Amino acid sequence: MEQNTITVPKLQEKLKNKEAVFILDVRPTEQRREWKIAESAHIDAYKQLNLGDDTALDVMEVPDKSTVVTVCAAGKTSLLAADLLKRKGIHALSLEGGMKAWNYAWNTAEIVVDRSVKIIQVRRPAKGVLSYVIGSEDEAVVIDAGLEPDIYKILASENGWKIKFVMDTHIHADYVSRTTDLATATGAKHLLIEKANVDFQFFPVPPDASVEFGNVAIQFLHTPGHTWESTSLKLGDSVIFTGDTLFVDGIGRPDLKTGQGEAVEKARSLYKSVNHIINMNPSMIVLPAHASQSVSFDDTLIGDTISNIRDRIKVTELDEDKFVDYALAKIPPTPPNYLTISGINKKGSYEGFSLADLEAGGNHCAIS
Repeated sequence: MEQNTITVPKLQEKLKNKEAVFILDVRPTEQRREWKIAESAHIDAYKQLNLGDDTALDVMEVPDKSTVVTVCAAGKTSLLAADLLKRKGIHALSLEGGMKAWNYAWNTAEIVVDRSVKIIQVRRPAKGVLSYVIGSEDEAVVIDAGLEPDIYKILASENGWKIKFVMDTHIHADYVSRTTDLATATGAKHLLIEKANVDFQFFPVPPDASVEFGNVAIQFLHTPGHTWESTSLKLGDSVIFTGDTLFVDGIGRPDLKTGQGEAVEKARSLYKSVNHIINMNPSMIVLPAHASQSVSFDDTLIGDTISNIRDRIKVTELDEDKFVDYALAKIPPTPPNYLTISGINKKGSYEGFSLADLEAGGNHCAIS
């Protein structure tokens, strides 16, 4: 029997190996604006396909010797698209589970610091969610785990590391943290800045204190503004993991889970936090917790030097009052289900919830 579908792991493997794949997104345009597969082409053919219109994909040109993978929200309309293409003599497969399933695809990029520290950036390309495995000698830490524990365990094992600490930069509102799961699965210590207001047990770290692993240390810097407990994690004078405080092309939003008055107060805190970071070593590399767009399936690290970011993000040149006005005027759309997700992350348990439904959609954490 001829295969009609392709799984996320299989497509992930094809992209990793740079095979000839033509990904065709057939969702409505407004859904694609929310999130997408970075390598995909798009035809807004949703209505036509569901009406049985055999001309729905006539405008598409398929590269020679490519496998077409059709994509929709949940994998149903894409089956219609794949079937239509097959009837036209084109080899086509539908992505099982659609974008909801692709939400859990992942890839990595790496950087070596001072020859003694290796950083693996683990990306969920659909949402632009970034987490990190940092190894030194035979020990590692994981920051902002956003995927199943086995993925981080495998990455650590492949490099000869034992995961010693796990931590989050803040209480996330657009995806469910897997840090608690990872701590349970590995026996690692679950660290958070002592100001974190959560309902589960963790090892509190005072602001400016450091934790050691291998032959290096990570310093906990309190950088409130996006959230009150937001933390940036500084690795020597070379790298800083900024969470959702500072991105490579924007700043964090200060308005979630708060009223207008508190949003102003948080924006003023964000101003101080951002300025604290951008006045550090200009050659220090900023590694954030998100990308503002869907991530390509490549090995290009999402990060940049403080110097380049300072030149790129003009809001950093504003005084405090103008910064606050700008931040509050440029608030992006609210992340889907953010109150439920942040509540889950505060509790430390997602029992009874469907994560695929909760986490569907892009992230809206950055102000550009």
